[in-house]
Amino acid sequence: SGLGWDGSSNFNFTKEMMNRYMGNPPNKVFQEPDLKAESIPKFDKGSFLVFLLKLPFHVGRNFWMLFWNIFMACKCFGGNGLGFRFIVMNFTEAESKLLYKGAKVQGVSPFAAVTYATVKACEDVLGQRPRGLVQQASLQTRHYPFENQKSDYRDLVGDWLVGVIQTVPVKYGHAEAMTGYKDLMTELDTVGPATREAIMAKAYGLVNSGAAVFEALPTYSTWNCPWDRSIFMNNYGVRTMPKGSPFHWWNWNAPFWCGVNTINVDGRTTTMIGSLFWGLQVVEKLRDHVERTLREEFMAKAP
Repeated sequence: SGLGWDGSSNFNFTKEMMNRYMGNPPNKVFQEPDLKAESIPKFDKGSFLVFLLKLPFHVGRNFWMLFWNIFMACKCFGGNGLGFRFIVMNFTEAESKLLYKGAKVQGVSPFAAVTYATVKACEDVLGQRPRGLVQQASLQTRHYPFENQKSDYRDLVGDWLVGVIQTVPVKYGHAEAMTGYKDLMTELDTVGPATREAIMAKAYGLVNSGAAVFEALPTYSTWNCPWDRSIFMNNYGVRTMPKGSPFHWWNWNAPFWCGVNTINVDGRTTTMIGSLFWGLQVVEKLRDHVERTLREEFMAKAP
């Protein structure tokens, strides 16, 4: 359900379908755990008044950037044509291991390696430096766990999604990308200011549920919306499918200004890059640039 579940839950639903298709016993993936008591004060730190004061400025800019990019994409104004364009970048299990090991050697996580490569591609191919990274993340395991839930259990189906925004500094190298990743982990653990902004923007938006649909509306009030020189970064991390299942790839995308959706399933890293504004040829160039950076700066460094 695109409006009822977050993106991770759509994967989890497919995983459970595959589990039952394989003849395995059903799992209890449909649960509604409460916000844990120690998290409540963290969620309550935000100021609703400040949110309201920022709202007209955020919404005004969001509408402006959406229409500006629509006009710039139109062929009559010299653009490449308006439309959803996607391209995949799928690695084998062996290539995925090289990416992991090479990133580790460079002192960064695979998440940081991909954000770094994507920012670099936007600068070199588009000639524009992104202002921010919308980092899709689930709050379920940290703040809505069910009783005795294991820390690595991530298979529930529901909606715990927020889009925490990372500021992209003028210099964005390996170290800055890794700092951004560490900041995201801290934000999610502590429900920091960027996380609270994302929570409020979702809670008080015209649409406040689902797999990123709520973020597409210009009324989604954050300082950097997906239409405004923003990389929409969606990384599900390391996941699995039931043993023996005929599963191979999981490709999906949120094609805003620049969308990057990636996941590692059963050891294989699958990625899709897309955009509403840049046209297929440019999206292909973005993909090629990202892949070249990952191969040359990370995978080639693997021991």
